[in-house]
Amino acid sequence: MRSVLKIVAAVALLAGTAVSASIPTFTQSQIDSGEAIRQLGKIAYDTAMARAAKATSGCTKDKIKIRKEWRNMTLPDRKAYQEGIQCLMQKPSRYKNIKGAKTAWDDYGVLHYYQTPFVHDDATFLLWHRHYNWVLEQDLLKICGYTGVFPYWEWGLDCGNMDKSPVFDGSEYSLGGNGEFVKNHRAAIGGAKPGSGGGCLKTGPFSNFTVNIGPSEARDPLAYNPRCLKRDLNDDVCRKWSSLRNTTDLLLSTSTVAVFQSAIQGEGVRGDNGKNFGTGVHSGGHYSISGDPGSDFHFSALEPGFYLHHGNIDRLHFIWQNLAWETRQTISGTNTMYNMPPSAVAVLTDNMGFEPLHRNITIKDAMDTVGGTPLCYVYEPW
Repeated sequence: MRSVLKIVAAVALLAGTAVSASIPTFTQSQIDSGEAIRQLGKIAYDTAMARAAKATSGCTKDKIKIRKEWRNMTLPDRKAYQEGIQCLMQKPSRYKNIKGAKTAWDDYGVLHYYQTPFVHDDATFLLWHRHYNWVLEQDLLKICGYTGVFPYWEWGLDCGNMDKSPVFDGSEYSLGGNGEFVKNHRAAIGGAKPGSGGGCLKTGPFSNFTVNIGPSEARDPLAYNPRCLKRDLNDDVCRKWSSLRNTTDLLLSTSTVAVFQSAIQGEGVRGDNGKNFGTGVHSGGHYSISGDPGSDFHFSALEPGFYLHHGNIDRLHFIWQNLAWETRQTISGTNTMYNMPPSAVAVLTDNMGFEPLHRNITIKDAMDTVGGTPLCYVYEPW
């Protein structure tokens, strides 16, 4: 295994195109420890803030929201965020024709269920989910009055100690604990050891939460089907596919958006120098949480940890873009999963669907987190 990975001008999206930032050379130790991704995050943060500093309207530097890793949030913000989610779980649904959707929180499951075939393994995966998280942030503010930080979860900091993670340790300031241990159960993803839970949450916030819709294999997935929230925290999945090395390799070995979005989703694409990304950090993060609905491709958005997980996916995209900003405001692919059924090649003026939760926006509107139409945030390195 190489001890040093050099990043040179070839990381530009097009051959011969200059990069936006000077990328350091990292040792394998720096990559594995997280020091490398911390430095890359700082470069991306500074690059985005420099663009905002030049803005005279829209997303000016004084308006930018700073997104933080969960453990770097204040305890009052962690508590208030968690209470904001619980608030949405008490508000009425905006879907009038879906009998199973009882709450504003259920709305996120319904929208993700409907949009799944159009926002995964295609051109809009990264940007649709970016805006999806932003829509939740707006609901938390406008419906439930949450004015604090919007979080992300760096999975690699918890691989090997998932049940000790401040996100899932079951404390007052977490998103609840692991599920009750279930004997002789299988991991939700092939090639991994079983997780350490599998049953209903018994400790901490959301231990009394009722999942109202799903699963996706049900005869009527949107029918009312109340049940407990289950989790199956899985260290083996986290170590194999969501480690600090996994995330850093993703950033350093993907020169085009086509390769980056495929690698992040584990589509079998090879990166620079033949880098193999395996199952991908997207699946790795999801199946590190697992459970019901966490393992459900369509309804995983009903798991409170989903948004911290996708916050980290968006953070990786934010870093990757800002390492070569001039050439990475791009998309690749069509608007259907694996182009099935066949659809037109996506263009920046295509609309992405968010109604009735929010107005639809174009792909281009979600391209820049400090673009101001409507996004205005950056990710603070942990």
